[in-house]
Amino acid sequence: MALLASVILRAIPAALVGPGFDEAYYYLFSQHPAWGYFDHPPMVAFVAGAGQWLTRIHSPLTLRLGAIISFTLTLMGLYQVTSYLYGRTAGRLALLFPHAIPYFFAGAGAFVIPDNALTAAWIWCLYLILMLREERINRTWGFLLLGAVTGLALLSKYHAVLLPASFVIATLFDRRLQCWWCNWRLYLALIVAVVVFSPCLFWNAQNHWISFVEQFGKSTSSGLRIRFDLLGQAVGGQLLYLTPWMAVALWIGSLRISRRNRSDFWLLPFFLAPVGIFTLLGFTRGILPHWTMPGYLTSFVLAAGTFAPALDGIEKSYLKQREGVTTKLAGNHKAIRLTLLAIATNLLLITIVVLQARFGLLPIPPQADPTLDPCGWKESLAELELRGNLTQDEVLFSDRWFNGGEIGWADQNRHPIVLLHDNPHNFAWWSPPENYLGRSGVFLTQERYGLDEDGIQSTLRDRFKKVDELMIGPYRRGKQIIKMQAWRVTEFYNPPSLYYGPKSDR
Repeated sequence: MALLASVILRAIPAALVGPGFDEAYYYLFSQHPAWGYFDHPPMVAFVAGAGQWLTRIHSPLTLRLGAIISFTLTLMGLYQVTSYLYGRTAGRLALLFPHAIPYFFAGAGAFVIPDNALTAAWIWCLYLILMLREERINRTWGFLLLGAVTGLALLSKYHAVLLPASFVIATLFDRRLQCWWCNWRLYLALIVAVVVFSPCLFWNAQNHWISFVEQFGKSTSSGLRIRFDLLGQAVGGQLLYLTPWMAVALWIGSLRISRRNRSDFWLLPFFLAPVGIFTLLGFTRGILPHWTMPGYLTSFVLAAGTFAPALDGIEKSYLKQREGVTTKLAGNHKAIRLTLLAIATNLLLITIVVLQARFGLLPIPPQADPTLDPCGWKESLAELELRGNLTQDEVLFSDRWFNGGEIGWADQNRHPIVLLHDNPHNFAWWSPPENYLGRSGVFLTQERYGLDEDGIQSTLRDRFKKVDELMIGPYRRGKQIIKMQAWRVTEFYNPPSLYYGPKSDR
């Protein structure tokens, strides 16, 4: 029942909020299946496409159905690991923690990101390691499964390399895991992981290792000089994603249980390694807060082990009070109350986001309002086709990959989308500009990303023989006005130079 309630709660915002620009972009991944992409390994394409492949329905909910299913698998694994270690009460508490944290409830839990599949693979790898460590499953089959799930984690996101890295650190502190280095099955698991991941390696080898260059280049593009001015980003971003009260509870609970129960010390590297590595990296260059989040899955397990006795105390106290006996609650009951309050706060925040996405109630500046990402595109395309400005065999042009994703979602693959930029992300594979020389169509954008006169010259007039501005819209979201811009462009003759992709200048 708890999992069903979770699915329903996550499905509501998933159905009511239009796709963000990255989700719309991942939708295009699902329309162009491949073993690798410029930005990510291929699993996110499966997550984004699963719902529509199953239902043949094009909607925000079907786009996110794969994400909802993936996170449900994550919750199942989280319960299995925690309940085995600390009992069913702790397992139930561990299920509450993700619902009290915005990133996990609405990010990994309901919206399409590469972490959907990564979090599921991460927690089930922990489960397999636990079962093998406790000798609860056949060792040969267990190691084979561990290798396969590790390979799936790598196919989900390259940051999954920290999963085996955390295991290596754990073997330094746990004698049971140390013995695995002398077990041939561990190396069999490694081979299986590489085999599962190999199609992505093969795709990258054919494309100048571009996906690795793009992802790991974000982490190595500058030196290792410590910059304390990045403290707010390195730490503050995590606090924002987790909420400060849940972050404090998770850290206290995780460190306390490990100090009290040394047999669980092997779990700590799976928490501290990804969080610590990316946090330290954040003091040298910009990082994204969600890079640390897979590590916090392990903190759910450890913190639940610390605070579960309080939940047992609450249940026993309730039963005794029904019998007329008064008793004091366990010492950690405040953490339980704070968790329930955090869940209520989280639901309130998500409700506000849904209302903003549907009606634009809050006076947020357009540039700072991510709920505007999916607005105006579908209406603009319908108006352009109705007026005859865009015909079936013509091209849609954009100058930003994230706008290209929203156009593709709204257009549902009816027109090719060409990026007029030298860094077009995966559009370099889907629609290389050189393939569309001489073609005509429409350049479309939201006004908040609109072109100034210099932009019109460099982006449009220098690339097309004729450019005519089109007046479209405006459109409404509740009382809010959505402004779009469009230009009719004729005979594309000057494509941008690309440094990657099948038509690159390499």
